[in-house]
Amino acid sequence: MNQTPGHDDYLWDRSGPVDADVAELERLLAPQRWRERARAPERVRGGGTAARSRAARRRHSRRWRTAFAVAAVLALLAIGGQAWWQHRLDWPAQQPWEIARAAGDVRIDGRVIDAGARLAPGDLLETGDGHVRLRAARIGEVVVGEGSRFRIVRTGGGRHRTELRQGRLWARIWAPPGAFAVATPAGDVFDLGCEFVVDARADGSGALAVRSGWVQIDNGWREVLVPQGARVEFGAGGRPGTPYDLGANRDFRAALRTLDAQPDGATPDPAAVRALVDASRAQDAISLLSLLQARPELVDGPLFDRLSEIMPGDARVTRAAVRARGAQALAPWWNALPYPRMKRWWTKWPDAFPTREEARTLLQTDRR
Repeated sequence: MNQTPGHDDYLWDRSGPVDADVAELERLLAPQRWRERARAPERVRGGGTAARSRAARRRHSRRWRTAFAVAAVLALLAIGGQAWWQHRLDWPAQQPWEIARAAGDVRIDGRVIDAGARLAPGDLLETGDGHVRLRAARIGEVVVGEGSRFRIVRTGGGRHRTELRQGRLWARIWAPPGAFAVATPAGDVFDLGCEFVVDARADGSGALAVRSGWVQIDNGWREVLVPQGARVEFGAGGRPGTPYDLGANRDFRAALRTLDAQPDGATPDPAAVRALVDASRAQDAISLLSLLQARPELVDGPLFDRLSEIMPGDARVTRAAVRARGAQALAPWWNALPYPRMKRWWTKWPDAFPTREEARTLLQTDRR
């Protein structure tokens, strides 16, 4: 190989004169020279690629971030819901109720009310020819109708007690059972998470109609449970009748009143029982069952037969069981009635919001 001193730069950087021997050597080695190639994708376990692995890790990270965000939102909602519920029930003791709206001649302790008036415990509200809409603490609404005398007995801490001496009252409450009650001349009306209308007269007579949920009536006569869509009447002295469906026909109601008018311990009038059974519909099971519970002797007769016909077949009750165990044996039929369970009052959540219906409309019920 020829070398010319001072002219061997071509060997290092190809800048000098071309040496023939070097050029020939380059030609022979050219197939083996190094060439930069694109790097092959790195293989990972399972046949995937590094790119796929990175994408999977990003997706996994996004899922975790999304799950964490959802969990955080749910936790905040739960905390907020608990705080709202506590605020709803935690009414300061003896704090007055707000009068949302009043119409007509309405007075508090004889004084005509003005804008922004409130009803304090112990104050007597008299509606005259008007009516009043009250916010019942934070648990619902109350409308007091014309010719009524009403007052708050005590309020606070999730327990609110009122009194309707006479007149008509509509209430819609969303709170645990027993949080709200109305004392009337006929007895105490306990809200079990519902909407109802109650009539009260000074002699103890009156009526109660339930639009949603259940209401319990407690007085010196007996305890009565009234479900939604049903009504109960009170005689003079507050004696409660038998609850009946608001759609019950005239003959059914007349026979029921005949039986309710009989004195305690009297043998049920056979003609009235027969008329009641003949006029009954499936929706009248609440009345037949209430009568049977109050008068177990009716187990031997057409009333029990009618109940056996209209109650579901899987809710089995026998005459022998009623004779042996009394009212306790009727539990399968009570449980089969098509009414909401009292322990599920919270499912009536729309009752938590104020209604926009007119007061006169709310106070209207069937007075037959």
